[in-house]
Amino acid sequence: MPAAPSDFFKTERIAQEIKAELLPRLFEVWATTVLQQIPSPEVPLVFLDAQTGLDSDDTTPAALQLLRQVYKSTGSRVDLNKGISTLYYDADPSALVTLQRKVEQLPFYHDLIHLPILLSETDDDTLTAQLLESVQPDLAFLDPSLEGIAQQLLLSALRAGRTDLIMLFNPKLLEHAIRKAKANSLWHQFLGEGLEQVKTFYRQHKNTERREEYILNCFEEIFRRNGFLTLCFRINAPDKKQTSHYLVFTAKSNQVYLRLKELLEGYSDYQEDGVPLFGANLQQQQTALFHEHYQYSIVSLAQELSHSQAAYNNRTIQHIYEKHSTGTHYTLENYKVAFEKLMRLGRVRFINPKTGQPVSKLTTTSLIRYSAKV
Repeated sequence: MPAAPSDFFKTERIAQEIKAELLPRLFEVWATTVLQQIPSPEVPLVFLDAQTGLDSDDTTPAALQLLRQVYKSTGSRVDLNKGISTLYYDADPSALVTLQRKVEQLPFYHDLIHLPILLSETDDDTLTAQLLESVQPDLAFLDPSLEGIAQQLLLSALRAGRTDLIMLFNPKLLEHAIRKAKANSLWHQFLGEGLEQVKTFYRQHKNTERREEYILNCFEEIFRRNGFLTLCFRINAPDKKQTSHYLVFTAKSNQVYLRLKELLEGYSDYQEDGVPLFGANLQQQQTALFHEHYQYSIVSLAQELSHSQAAYNNRTIQHIYEKHSTGTHYTLENYKVAFEKLMRLGRVRFINPKTGQPVSKLTTTSLIRYSAKV
């Protein structure tokens, strides 16, 4: 029996296990959400796995899980088989050969409307750039610490502004890649003048957590300036005070962002008040290393909402959650708890939208009506 999401990281996981567990789920949520917004795209949406070989030895590699999800949706209201095309890349040709063999053995292989495309390694950066320009994936999975197509994808996503990213990486390897980056490198194009600032910060600060936090903040700020929403999920090994991996996603759509965020809630550690930390195995050191996350608390949320009458009066809790929670750690359940706290204080009432009458039980369709004096 597979581990429940909340238990998955209680066992120490390597990158291939994390990918096999999370990527298929993230992909399905992303694809379903996007296709609900664009039911019949003129051309199929493109997903590119830029690290195909990572989990090729797994009993159920992500590539096969993804294709099974695509096939199973055939004929449904959200038909991934019609709407999604998949591409697979790895620097190791043998990984592609292995995947090709496994894919062609799938019993539903010939029922796939868009057969998976395998991309070969090229040493020519110009050819790689031309390939990405012609393909322009809508979603890509990559490790930004790897040279070649992964870093080209990172830069292309930023410049074109249309590719959502799911990034899984070891922070030590990312730091090593940035430390050795030259002035004419892709990292320089991505970070700009920030490359030297990051290197200077690395030299001046020996604390590993501070260096990790700094580069991740740089990453997120660059994407935010370019219109992306971002979320970072930190994964520690059990009983260890060091990061094993980060999972970072970037998305253009607020709905995609929220749905992916909601999926990761099931894997996260939580504060005592029920606000997720968006990380695994952080509890033992959360006060020491993650004190900044405590800006997200039920007390703070209730205070913010109590002063938001102009924006949220007579709105549903679902609407308020979708508008207010972006860029925070708050969940829909956190908003319920915060508003129930405000109701007990006499700051708000819950209104049945059909009858216009006050109700005592809050639902996602209940209207939040602020008191005259808040």
